[in-house]
Amino acid sequence: MNSAGRLPVLDGLRAISILLVLATHMLPEGPKILRLNETTGAMGMSLFFALSGFLIVSGLRHNGDVAEFMVKRLSRVVPLAYAYICFVFSFLYFDPKDMLWTATFLVNYFTEYLNSYNGHFWSLCVEVQFYVAIALVILCLGRRSIWIVWPACLAITALRISAGARIAIETHLRGDEILAGACLATLYQNSWSGRAKYPTLLIIVTTLLWFTSSSPYSGWCQYLRPYATVSLLAVVLCLGDTLLATLLASRPMRYIAATSYALYVIHPLTIHGWWNEGTIFDRYMIKRPISFAMTFAAAHVSTFYWERPWLQAGRQWIKQRRLRHPNSDLAGSGQRPIMTNVPRSKEQGP
Repeated sequence: MNSAGRLPVLDGLRAISILLVLATHMLPEGPKILRLNETTGAMGMSLFFALSGFLIVSGLRHNGDVAEFMVKRLSRVVPLAYAYICFVFSFLYFDPKDMLWTATFLVNYFTEYLNSYNGHFWSLCVEVQFYVAIALVILCLGRRSIWIVWPACLAITALRISAGARIAIETHLRGDEILAGACLATLYQNSWSGRAKYPTLLIIVTTLLWFTSSSPYSGWCQYLRPYATVSLLAVVLCLGDTLLATLLASRPMRYIAATSYALYVIHPLTIHGWWNEGTIFDRYMIKRPISFAMTFAAAHVSTFYWERPWLQAGRQWIKQRRLRHPNSDLAGSGQRPIMTNVPRSKEQGP
């Protein structure tokens, strides 16, 4: 771990999660009978959610100021999401009703308003609904109530089993993937680094569990996907100074992690319509490389020229608020924030 408690390995995991999602949506992964696209999609999203829950609750454990939390999260998610929504539903697929429901971050429950342009927004809905829920819990019950993530996680898994929902997009049937990461955050200590014995073996075992629980062929094992994913995350946190940790923290992985949110939001535009027409050769040998290039170029511009000013504005608001109220306690915490041991990746957004 380097200064300010940053965990560079988390950048690598975030990069892996978005690469899995891009591969799922943009490439044919093996023979259809293997259903690998379904498997890698579930893997990528479960890792994304587990990371999100871990980072969010890690931050809230050290700084329970709900206002600061919501400003940070919304300044990360909303500007690009709304820019995408306005562009798509104003110029490519004019439908004010679809635009309105997508903008509420509730469209994962109103699926009649989902289409090929906004279908991926279901995961942003799960994220934002989790932000609101955890913020309300801390606001009403205090920072110690963060432990509610444990019974909440088990309750959602029980609901999934009861409903037969091995994979779903509604928050009450998918939220255990975020909450599993949140549970890990309540236990994590900096001293975990380097504690893993036989790290290579542990990585192989937990990766196999993650893959198996994400496969549509694994039956009831899919109910265990949140826990298999968080097991992999826990092992990675214990790696210490190993070759794998170095690779996860490498510059290319950090860059992909930094642009991951924009990659996720933007990528449907580069595989829609003409870009997804023609023979298999035309689509995947000619058009797809161009689609990948356009996606990464647009994500770079969005990350560093559109999203960054909004993030800086959010940080500036927090800084000014602290200057205005230097002696005020944090909501539900009774103390000023302690930020030196907060695990974080370079980008904590989706």
